[in-house]
Amino acid sequence: MGRPAVSRAARFPCDDLGACRSANPRIGNRFVKILFLCIWADWPSNRPYLNNEEHEIWYVCNPSGLKYVKNYLAADEIAGLTTPTSEDPRELMQLLQGVYQQFPFERVVAVDERSVLPAAYIREVFNIPGPRPAEVDAFRSKRTMKQWLAPRGVRVIRDLDQAELEAGPFIPCVIKCPDGTASGGVRLCHTQAEYDAHRHEIAEGSMLEEFVEGEIFHVDGAYNAEGVVAVPHLYINTCFDHYVLGWPVGSVGVDDPVLKQRLVKFTEEIIAALPLREGVYHLEIIRTPKDELVFLEIGGRVGGGEVYRNFTDVYNFDLLEFHIASQLGQSPKLRKVRENTVGGWLMINSVQHVPGIFTGIRYQPLDDDNCSYSMWHPRLGHKYDLRERMSLKYSFRADTSAQVRKSVIELMEKVSLESVPQSEPAPTSAGKLEEVA
Repeated sequence: MGRPAVSRAARFPCDDLGACRSANPRIGNRFVKILFLCIWADWPSNRPYLNNEEHEIWYVCNPSGLKYVKNYLAADEIAGLTTPTSEDPRELMQLLQGVYQQFPFERVVAVDERSVLPAAYIREVFNIPGPRPAEVDAFRSKRTMKQWLAPRGVRVIRDLDQAELEAGPFIPCVIKCPDGTASGGVRLCHTQAEYDAHRHEIAEGSMLEEFVEGEIFHVDGAYNAEGVVAVPHLYINTCFDHYVLGWPVGSVGVDDPVLKQRLVKFTEEIIAALPLREGVYHLEIIRTPKDELVFLEIGGRVGGGEVYRNFTDVYNFDLLEFHIASQLGQSPKLRKVRENTVGGWLMINSVQHVPGIFTGIRYQPLDDDNCSYSMWHPRLGHKYDLRERMSLKYSFRADTSAQVRKSVIELMEKVSLESVPQSEPAPTSAGKLEEVA
């Protein structure tokens, strides 16, 4: 591999502007040196979440984040750039020791599930204010989450004893990587054969849990000393169906007042039982056929897919803005979400060829009352190596859950993606930022 890149860009042209720097009320006027762990190729660049006129920002990027920096930023917007060449956390820490000598960063910002824990370790090593590893791990490790919640009375999924499971009649179970993302490392074992195919993963650190049947909801929002903002949605299909099986996955806001209040109250109990006192979250809850609410998992970051855009548009609350402001120590205020409206979203990645090349979208005629209001798709000719890298995304807004659900299902049934195989295999995914021990 080549040498890791650690570069220092020119000072910003606005360094000598003094009082002429813009006065963003969310940011304030003082320059802050920020280390930003960027692993998104398409960071939402249309809003000044990290205002380059008011802060100096040093980027730590994997290849996806480097694509963003090259495509969206000018040279004078980058204080510096570091690109680790491997997943070894020791390399990253060694690189950052050198960075800190020339750029003594005061804050560390991370917004992706895979980078929030490395950010916490960096804060601890360099004594930077913000969440520490022990706090962030409660929102990252599925094992740690349950260790926090179960003793505090929250119903969590029951762990199974491997010896007892194998000694008795087989029961459906789940083998789960404790820190996987996008359903990675999740094995639903409904038969003995499925269990036998993956049982070795338990010895390698995976969890063994009971299988809990039921509907899955996601609740998204933010919290601080003022309270908790919580908006529940019901999945149509699941993230496992989408990322593992290649099915469409949709989401519909809950407008049933009784169910909505139960989900919000359960969410408040979960947030109160976890160690962080300010942040954003993406929570998943199972409602069993017996109407019991069961904690599934929680992330201390903005939900993926279309959660961020749809939440901002429909409920008038920018979760990403709150998340970044919190990491910058600005004590952001909670704002009331827009009421009497229902959001929803849909992701479709049902391409025939993996790896492949995206060539188009085929529609059947849609009903006039379909409430989709936006659509995003990769550019034509986009090469993808994994199904999760090839996703068509829709957002919805209506007065009722029934309207949104009808529209989501209609698009599931009437939209298909077209692709052709790659003549050569696409490059495999490059190294990503992981836990820094």
